[in-house]
Amino acid sequence: MVLFNPEAEVQADEPIDIEVNPALAAMAIKLADEGIPVRAIARGLKIPSADLYNVLNGALVEGKIIELPKDDWPAGSSRAARAVFAGTILENEETVRQLCVRLFKATRQQAAVVAVMLKRTELTKAQIHTILQENRPASSREPTDQKMVDVVIYHIRKKLIPYGIQIETVWGTGYLINPKHRENAIKLLEAFSSTLLPGGAEEAA
Repeated sequence: MVLFNPEAEVQADEPIDIEVNPALAAMAIKLADEGIPVRAIARGLKIPSADLYNVLNGALVEGKIIELPKDDWPAGSSRAARAVFAGTILENEETVRQLCVRLFKATRQQAAVVAVMLKRTELTKAQIHTILQENRPASSREPTDQKMVDVVIYHIRKKLIPYGIQIETVWGTGYLINPKHRENAIKLLEAFSSTLLPGGAEEAA
């Protein structure tokens, strides 16, 4: 089992001669999809950054990730902002979407945005637009207007506020759910999930 450690360092003067095997590549793609920076993944999995970029560019072309993550953590960023969600309900994005639809009464598109937002430190408007495009109703052949991003966020906010979860605006960039509210959302979703029977029906009171 390979343990991911974002703080591990790979010495630049000691290149690692390693072939990116399928298991490592799959793990790297999963971490990239969660927004972990490329060089942090490279350090943790001990994969040369150049090789990792090749893997992730291939995943981007195949649609496994919506875009490449940042190159590295910002200087001085806190460990709290570097959340990796192994062992939480966020590991299964489809499950999170379904729970958001049922608990928050969100639409499929809104739930998709919330599911990704809970896994990232922040989302740009371009990223949210891509999510909306990928989750628009099958009956809709028209592309999603970029201006719909703000409208969707407005409606999501109205549905999350009663649960004490707020979406903050990152001016000129996009939106985020801060770590405290993210933790609350995870607890709410996990608690709600535990009330459901395997078939998806809620337990009787």
